[in-house]
Amino acid sequence: MKFFAIAIATSIVAAHLSASAQDQNTAAKAKSAAERLNTMTAAEKIKLNKTPIKAGVYPAPEAPHYGPAYGSIVFVDTDMKDTIGGTLTMKPAVDAKGNRVNEADEGITTYMVHWGLEVGAPGVADDKGNGDLGGDCMGFRDTGHVVAMPASEVGNVMQWEIPQGTVVPEGAVYFVGHTLYGKIHNLGKCTQTQINNIIR
Repeated sequence: MKFFAIAIATSIVAAHLSASAQDQNTAAKAKSAAERLNTMTAAEKIKLNKTPIKAGVYPAPEAPHYGPAYGSIVFVDTDMKDTIGGTLTMKPAVDAKGNRVNEADEGITTYMVHWGLEVGAPGVADDKGNGDLGGDCMGFRDTGHVVAMPASEVGNVMQWEIPQGTVVPEGAVYFVGHTLYGKIHNLGKCTQTQINNIIR
C-alpha cells in the first residue's frame, strides 16, 4: 500500500466556521454522499459504473477554463481502521505554463471534491477514459461532494480534514477535485487521487 508524504502549508484558509463545526459539516456531507450511493440497487450501481460519461452531457465553461493543478490532490489516511480519516489537500488552478490563475478574473467560484467511483472491472487499470470527459480523471461520477471551498478563500494550498471514522461508499476508489464556474461543474478539468485506506 502506498504511503504519501507531503509538506502541508500553514494558514491555508480564513475560515468562517470553527474547526469543530467544519468537521461536522464535512462529516455530514460525506455521510449524505455515502447514503446516496448505498441506497442504489445493485443494478443501478452496475449501470452507473459501466456507462461512460460522454463529452457534451454536462455543460462546460467557455474556453479557456481551468481546474485544480494536475496531480495536486493528496489524501493521507491516519484512521488506521476500515474507515478513513485524515488530511486532504489540493492546489488551485494554474495555466498551461504552471502559473496560478486569478479565479475572480476567470470566473472560478468554487473548488469541490467528490467521491470517484469504480468504473469497469475492480481496480484502476481499465478506468482511464471511462467517465473522464477529456480531463485527467478516470473514475468520476456525480456522487455528491465530500468537501468544497469558495475560490475567494483559497491560498496556495487547500486543506480539509476528513473526520476519523468516515465510511468510504461502496465502489468509491478516488477523491476527485474540480472547479465550478458559477453553477457549471468543470468536469473536463479535474484531478484525482486513489483513496488508500491504511489499516493496521
